Amino acid sequence: MPLSVEEFLNHMNIVNEAGKVLNHGKYLAMYYHSNFKKTYLVPKKPLDYLKGNASSFLYGRNPKIHPTVPVYAVITYCKPISMTDLTKNLSYSEESELLPSFQVTYWMFYPYNEGKEICFLGKVPAPLIFSKCFGHYRKLGNHIGDWEHVSYIFSGKSYPDKLFLAVHDAGVYYTYERDNNVFKFESKMPRKSVAQVPTYPAYIRLQGGHPVLFAAKGSHGVWSAPGEHEFIRVPRIRDKTDYGTPWKTWNSVQFHHFGRTMIQPWMSFEGKWGNPKTKCILLKKFGLCEYTEGPRGLLREHQDFYC
Repeated sequence: MPLSVEEFLNHMNIVNEAGKVLNHGKYLAMYYHSNFKKTYLVPKKPLDYLKGNASSFLYGRNPKIHPTVPVYAVITYCKPISMTDLTKNLSYSEESELLPSFQVTYWMFYPYNEGKEICFLGKVPAPLIFSKCFGHYRKLGNHIGDWEHVSYIFSGKSYPDKLFLAVHDAGVYYTYERDNNVFKFESKMPRKSVAQVPTYPAYIRLQGGHPVLFAAKGSHGVWSAPGEHEFIRVPRIRDKTDYGTPWKTWNSVQFHHFGRTMIQPWMSFEGKWGNPKTKCILLKKFGLCEYTEGPRGLLREHQDFYC
């Protein structure tokens, strides 16, 4: 389940590559600049203890029971516009050129990412034969901290032009068809990996003006339809989505206007939002680890949209 960043940081320590505790997570602002890129966030209590306690922060908070679990909306403007203009937008026509052009990214935070079961023969990943593993399964790719996001771009109109869904380190672009009130598949985010070739649903439907999206069980990849979604061919890895716990994200949004308002200090943290790699199989650099590194935060080199 998701969690607020603020609650998560209360339970974390900042450590360096050697595992030395630098300071507690609530002082994250002190470690945001580039000299601390190789820092990690690790729990103050043992991971096995937290995983064995279903009420621990690691399991997040059910948004149906805790409706204040936030989504963090980061808004970046493409052309200068004053705050006075923004307050007048309600009186503008829908096609007015005075409406701002901007990007908005909705970030969702989860305290723990559950990895995937992969078939092994000995110490080597093996394919399934007739959907059966003739070796043994191991769960790889677990990590503490998980950021997922959805982005829109608005080009001076009162409705978005496009939507981007992040699916782990891949993603997909949809174009808004106003007449049909749906988002239609446009293209995949370019990938160099030949193993990562997901097939994305053709449409995103809307309900009450909101896109209906699905966070994959355990791993939280965002998809536009229920079902099983294969996103890596070798070894075969799938996300599973369904109509689970509803999260009405619009009820608890924290808005942050980049360059216009103060942002939270933790938004500038350039370290990893989780643990370093441990319990790796074969070569560590290939990422076949029981625990992979936590993800980067909100500051990413690649942008979903460009002005």
